[in-house]
Amino acid sequence: MTGRINENLWLTAAQCAERMGLTVRALRLYEARGLINPRRTGKNWRLYGLSDIARLHEILALKRMGLSLAHITQLLAGRAIDLDRTLAMQQAALVALRDRAEEGLALIRASRQRIAGGEPIAIHDLIKIAREVA
Repeated sequence: MTGRINENLWLTAAQCAERMGLTVRALRLYEARGLINPRRTGKNWRLYGLSDIARLHEILALKRMGLSLAHITQLLAGRAIDLDRTLAMQQAALVALRDRAEEGLALIRASRQRIAGGEPIAIHDLIKIAREVA
């Protein structure tokens, strides 16, 4: 795993699910698909460490980018965790989202200025706003 994480902490399935905003059922599904491989106690309880959390971070980042779980499974199959790569992908996606929001806000501001100035708004402007902002 690239990206240094120094903390040595183990979480139960319930603790991990709560902190990550997931369900225990989702953790089990990710394990069944081979996406994570949590450590087991002598009583067969799952324990999640930092490498598991980093992998979950990758999975959630890819899900938020719109990838299906099947696609994520194919993408991550047999691949080591690359936290820096995942963070770079998240950064690029957020920058694109921010740019899209700024463009939408500019369109809305221009339309509101036209309304305030008593000017009509062309139908193509409303369509552009609907397509860009919605």
